[in-house]
Amino acid sequence: SLMTTPTLTTAGTAYREQQPSLATVEVTVRSDSDEPAVARSTARDRAETIRNSLTAVSTDQVDTVDIRVQEADEVFGPDTDSDYRAEERLMIECLPSTAEDVVIDVTEIGGTVQNVEFGLHMDAQRQLEDETLEAALDRARKKAERLATAEGMAVACIQSISTTQPAADMDGIVDEALDQSTNMDISPPPVEVSKRVEVVYELTKE
Repeated sequence: SLMTTPTLTTAGTAYREQQPSLATVEVTVRSDSDEPAVARSTARDRAETIRNSLTAVSTDQVDTVDIRVQEADEVFGPDTDSDYRAEERLMIECLPSTAEDVVIDVTEIGGTVQNVEFGLHMDAQRQLEDETLEAALDRARKKAERLATAEGMAVACIQSISTTQPAADMDGIVDEALDQSTNMDISPPPVEVSKRVEVVYELTKE
């Protein structure tokens, strides 16, 4: 009969955090008019003003992600007497330390800050994820070796690895919804990454 290879399953969880290297400020500018084209061009001009007057960021760090013109009565009702409302949505990337200046500038120019997110640049995020995963695997392995030794066995190789969500996972990016006050203190929360692995090891006689 075929001997089945003895296996052992252990889990490892690791948690890492890092100061964010990036802030993304989501902004809307709007304009109301009885002429859709006028509403649109005015909104565009206002967005352009924001793009060119932010001292803390260069113009290529300001992206238009959405432009829409809607009939005002359908959506906004008594909020406006005009027939049309145009809205342009901007994403502004800046350093976490300049996010506060950007928010103040935008608000003074007449834009509306919808959201500020703090995070990492893509390569830094990936590196943090990799390091966390490595630490979780290391933890699982040490447990397996300890258990195997107690049984007079040794860990031979990995049969399978599955990654599961740890119990409480902060998704790496914390949304800080900001009130429209200019005396706000934005201290960015760290980016948090947690990983949990379950590993099945094949064992051999020591």
